[in-house]
Amino acid sequence: MKSRGPTAEGLLALRGLPPTVDATTAEAVARDLYGLTARATPLDGERDRNFRLDTSDGRQLVLKFIDHEADDVVVDGQSAALMHIAETSPLLPVPRVVPLAGAGANVGAAASCRVRLVSFVPGRLMQDVRPTTGTPSARTGLLRSVGNHIAQLDRALVGFFHPALAQPIAWDVRRAQALLPMLAHVQPPELQRTLGAALHPLEQLLQRMRGLRSQAIHGDCHGSNLLVNDAGDACVGIIDLGDMIHAPLVQEIAVTMAELLSDAVASLDELPGLLTGYTSLQPLERADIEVLYDLIAARIAVGVLIQVWRERDGAHAPANTDLAIASGAALDALASRGKERLTQQWLESAGIESVRMDRGRVIAADLVRRRHDALGANAELSYDQPLHLVRGEGVWVYTSDAERLLDVYNNVPHVGHAHPIVVAAIANQAKRIASNTRYLDTRIIEYVERLTETLPPDLDACLFVNSGSEANDIAWRMAKSHTGHEGALVMRFAYHGITDAVTALSPAICPKVPPHVEQVAAPKMSPDAGETDTLNAIAAAAEADIANAIARLESRGFKPAALMIDSALTSTGIYDPPPTWIAPIAAAVRKAGGLVIGDEVQFGLGRSGSHFWGFTRRGYHPDIVTLGKPVGNGYPLGVIITRRALLEKFQRDTGFFSTFGGNPVAAAAGLAVLDVLDKERLVENARATGDYFVRRLKELAQTQPIVRNVRGCGLMIGVELTDRATTKRVVNGLRERGVMTGSEGPLGNVLKLRPPMPFRMEHVEIVIEALNATLSAGR
Repeated sequence: MKSRGPTAEGLLALRGLPPTVDATTAEAVARDLYGLTARATPLDGERDRNFRLDTSDGRQLVLKFIDHEADDVVVDGQSAALMHIAETSPLLPVPRVVPLAGAGANVGAAASCRVRLVSFVPGRLMQDVRPTTGTPSARTGLLRSVGNHIAQLDRALVGFFHPALAQPIAWDVRRAQALLPMLAHVQPPELQRTLGAALHPLEQLLQRMRGLRSQAIHGDCHGSNLLVNDAGDACVGIIDLGDMIHAPLVQEIAVTMAELLSDAVASLDELPGLLTGYTSLQPLERADIEVLYDLIAARIAVGVLIQVWRERDGAHAPANTDLAIASGAALDALASRGKERLTQQWLESAGIESVRMDRGRVIAADLVRRRHDALGANAELSYDQPLHLVRGEGVWVYTSDAERLLDVYNNVPHVGHAHPIVVAAIANQAKRIASNTRYLDTRIIEYVERLTETLPPDLDACLFVNSGSEANDIAWRMAKSHTGHEGALVMRFAYHGITDAVTALSPAICPKVPPHVEQVAAPKMSPDAGETDTLNAIAAAAEADIANAIARLESRGFKPAALMIDSALTSTGIYDPPPTWIAPIAAAVRKAGGLVIGDEVQFGLGRSGSHFWGFTRRGYHPDIVTLGKPVGNGYPLGVIITRRALLEKFQRDTGFFSTFGGNPVAAAAGLAVLDVLDKERLVENARATGDYFVRRLKELAQTQPIVRNVRGCGLMIGVELTDRATTKRVVNGLRERGVMTGSEGPLGNVLKLRPPMPFRMEHVEIVIEALNATLSAGR
């Protein structure tokens, strides 16, 4: 675990001490700045010096002498937030700002520091109402009431923005890495080990938090900032917005759970009531609840590290030994109950498992029934528990019951689900015109020019259709027309589409391979070996295999029109062979009079990470290139790219035209995809993330005997498992843990990892954690 980012010295709420002000001074400031005659009584405060003012006219107010360390932006932000809440939720029991007498300003200067006057919110501090106080039902009611009030506050803060929300508060778990050096100074050693265990998932936790729903939050709802009634069974107020930040919404309730637990204000068994009260008004998603355990543990540990830093700084009182002991006990309680068990309990408390999921299953079952009626009972459907997806964003998809899943399977949204640039391009063009290629249109021409710039110079002309299947169908027709031959060479267990012609070229789905089709064996070696003898052996085996395949074709009366190859070798098993494998195959096909068709539907547009086109990585030069689903990020678009002479001959011979192929809306989508690939450097990301992904998978394989092999490159990776049944179990297990994958290969035992291109290293760690848990669960 490495410490990165700003040092502790740059964090707020670390050094700050309350200004030195007495009650007499407070009474004078109340008189001079606010025109009040009042008696001042000191109140607690960590960074501000606070006084309750009992005025001569019977009012109660709070005068705050503001921490010297707080800058003007942060001070202004607190006032702005209170005024925002007053407008959006006028009945919410939080302080209201009282302006300076006659000036209208919210902050004044007195006694060498700034001051703010706010209304007094009556009530008892929750920290003074211990778990033994009141009946169990009263405690449950209190926790629910607290959760509900915090949810009201968060809803009131929706839409509030201010530069102060970026303040680097030391208590913010996202700043914890700056405090990690303090871990070495924690005593006793048992507590140090406990804190170390709590902070061990920190880096992955921070990565997962980046994708969560965020807004302005209070950020410090603990027992000293929560007020309850005299009976101790209901929340009556929330005070002190000094730690307000923009952060993941779940961080709000996590802070409260952590603080109430470590301060022994609530027990672990009572915390679900807090979550129930909160989510009854402010629903959370599954992804929020799934980080809750680590977030709570990290917050508790951060509290101890802050105490250690302050003690070593010398400007503060010695560390609170009781707090450290209580924090250690709270972490031990969490660990003894276990992350999985608590997370399940919290999911149920949040209504995600018990209510929302049950309702979702009923709806899903009804949809499955209706789907069978509408599409046929044998229409393919992923997972034992089908997904009802309603939204996608980047590398994430969302179900109808608010479950969020990491998409590590779908290559259709090449640059990410619902990418705003692609969506805008499609919408803007659709608002103007959606015609066809029989009319002049600059979008279509520009797209061809942009696309062919990325290809070898001789591949300079395009034909448009609506899908990869159609593109492969036309490429096959072109090859037959050009060569006068009828034979086809494809990879063993290849898949190239759903038309009648290319289904025959797809042994993966064709029940009986027809006589005009012959299969070529998959490479047996990975380029990792790299030795000359091995590479020569790969080349020799490939040369012999293709020669035999061509001979078998000719024995049945067919000469090869083309070799069609998916450059990713996806359905064959996701291999990544060296160029020495393909070179003799392509040479033999051309010698026999055939063309080479590069099916780039799976591997094109940079998925390999090392090259923009898969055929370049493989080391062959195709005569025809075909593109499909990812090229338009899901908008129907298929492309055939070839030499102009070959294309023009085909057009003359057939008069080919596709009504929707290459319409201006599709061209706009294709151009937007190219723009995003370039602007967001997604090919470079595929290389870096893919290398990291393969390395982490190989590390996992060392501890998981179920994993036989890891192969692939970029964001096209195969993980070979023991058998089909195991792979199916893993695919469904990953789905239950929020990760979408699929299976591939002739034996159905290769886990297919093929995410959208914005997939990054933090997402890799989510997959590794889920995969490790799923594999371990099956032992």
